[in-house]
Amino acid sequence: MEEQVPPSQQPIPGQVTAEQLAEMKARARDLAIQQTLAQQAAIPQQRPQVVYVRRNLTVAELLLVFLISCGIVTGVQATWSFASTFLPRLEIKVK
Repeated sequence: MEEQVPPSQQPIPGQVTAEQLAEMKARARDLAIQQTLAQQAAIPQQRPQVVYVRRNLTVAELLLVFLISCGIVTGVQATWSFASTFLPRLEIKVK
């Protein structure tokens, strides 16, 4: 006896079944992988060229450099002044 398949389960001619759909997806994935590998093999791997561009400093960068250099000079002078005037006045007393 043949099992009766309900009309909703019978494949309509021209309709794709789930198994056929899964097979088509797998085949399409395999073909896409093969095409990608073939394209990568055809294109030689080139190292990117690094280009260094020289540019002028902006006004903000110039001001920052000027302020930092002034701060360094003033700091060195203040440290030298403190060391030369205060340190000789220190006395070490031994009890």
